[in-house]
Amino acid sequence: MNKKTVLVMGEAHYLNSGFGTYTNELLTRLHKTGKYNVVEFASYGNFNDAKNVPWLYIPNLPTNGNQQEQDIYNSNGSNQFGVWRFDKVCLEVKPDIVLSYRDPWMDEWIANSSLRPYFHWVWMPTVDSAPQRPEWVNVFAECDAILTYSEFGGQVLKEQGKNNINWIGCASPGIDPTMYKPLSKREHRISMGVDPDCFIVGTVMRNQKRKLFFELMKAFRIFLDEAPPEISHKTYLYLHTSYPEKVGWDLAHGIIEYGLGGKVLMTYICRSCKHFFPYFFQDALAQCPRCQQKTAVCPTVSLGLPVEELPKIYNLFDIYAQYAICEGFGMPQIEASACGVPVAATDYSAMHDVVRLTKGYPVPVRTFFKEMETNAERAYPDNAEFAKILIKFFSRSEDDRMQESVQVRKATLERYDWDKSSQVWENYIDSYQPHNLQGQWTSAPRFINVPTSIPPELSNKDFVTWIFTSVIHEPHKLYTEEAMSLYRSLMLGARVGPGLVQPINREQIFSQYQARANNRNIIESVRVGQQSMDREQFLIESYQRHERIIGS
Repeated sequence: MNKKTVLVMGEAHYLNSGFGTYTNELLTRLHKTGKYNVVEFASYGNFNDAKNVPWLYIPNLPTNGNQQEQDIYNSNGSNQFGVWRFDKVCLEVKPDIVLSYRDPWMDEWIANSSLRPYFHWVWMPTVDSAPQRPEWVNVFAECDAILTYSEFGGQVLKEQGKNNINWIGCASPGIDPTMYKPLSKREHRISMGVDPDCFIVGTVMRNQKRKLFFELMKAFRIFLDEAPPEISHKTYLYLHTSYPEKVGWDLAHGIIEYGLGGKVLMTYICRSCKHFFPYFFQDALAQCPRCQQKTAVCPTVSLGLPVEELPKIYNLFDIYAQYAICEGFGMPQIEASACGVPVAATDYSAMHDVVRLTKGYPVPVRTFFKEMETNAERAYPDNAEFAKILIKFFSRSEDDRMQESVQVRKATLERYDWDKSSQVWENYIDSYQPHNLQGQWTSAPRFINVPTSIPPELSNKDFVTWIFTSVIHEPHKLYTEEAMSLYRSLMLGARVGPGLVQPINREQIFSQYQARANNRNIIESVRVGQQSMDREQFLIESYQRHERIIGS
């Protein structure tokens, strides 16, 4: 029996990002089964940095020094996610099934691939709030199956998609228990230059809008004002994040506003000697204790801690805080809890599940609000309630907190396990039934007749119907957000978007959809061999590299 070809769409396996980690953990396990031909199509991936992995690795970044490729790549923001090479990759590897697990806006374009009829598609989008955008819900419904990162996400899609979305469960990220594990807190703090007898409330979050650093500071101020002196005097807030950020919170301003001078610790990394250390907030620059140069900065994407060093940060904390308006998942929560650090998190979105499944502390929502950019419900945690949680937590005996730490780690490892996550995908790959032409890459050609002109005297409604039924021949999309937006544009005589009112007419719309249909016919002719297409260099190099690795 022929092996199924599994094409995995994600960030490159070697990247220290959430999606990159998921790629590496999933592909390692799928390949190890020996049951599939596994192919990685790697966003932000190149040949130079890739590891010698045993599966076929195809990078998405332009070839170094190729300006033509670079110009094409830069011409469309979605090309970074694979749009510009996806059909070429599919024609080459002929996948039976495509797996993806990124944000909706990163992967929704897969639904419009001209080769969509020939592969089964399972997608695990990040669902960080409710409601989801209507256009995303339409695409979810077009997927053969949908997984989610959290139980919350699955519930949102079940309620919003009614019976149209085939939600099959969760494949939440896992944790490496050999890396993320408890250390002897007292000895570890001494080795890191931190008072072993103090209390630390810590967080590891990106400095961005949806991470509520100022609310966290405000809550910590309430805690300091209301906690008994013997607790408040020795408790500190630890922020592992970047600062300053072009589009981020002004942490120095928050520290001053809430009177937290001398109460906030940060991680600093020396640009000169790469030494990292915790220290009281010193603004954007601090002096490195190792090389004595004032070249230490807060961690950034380009100058961050190696992943294997992060447990040293988590193990400084007594309790971890995930203070955000929403989360698609929030990996630092389970990284902290795997280290035995209890989590307190906003009781909303994926945090609602993680904080309970790790035996943590849900922080009640103070208020919900509609976010302007997404029209989704977002949440603000109740700062006063969080302050009460901290007071109660630090009022407990050290023995009680140590016993709790053991239970927190145990619950985390039971629920968030990479083997279990991979098994969810594996079970589906082994059991799904292909629909219609899925997997039939050598089937007869399916060319469509593309009109050369617009029929006269069509109403706007009839014109939209004609576009979907007679131009692109996708009548199932007639009642989607795409079709409704098109009808709205026709009624207004303009496309309307954020800050945009762009005049448009039927001829322009027809030209766009006609080009889409013609492109489909071209790709179809290549698929069946009626039109030749030179094998591009990135594909040649991918196969040559793969053969060298498996042959060595």
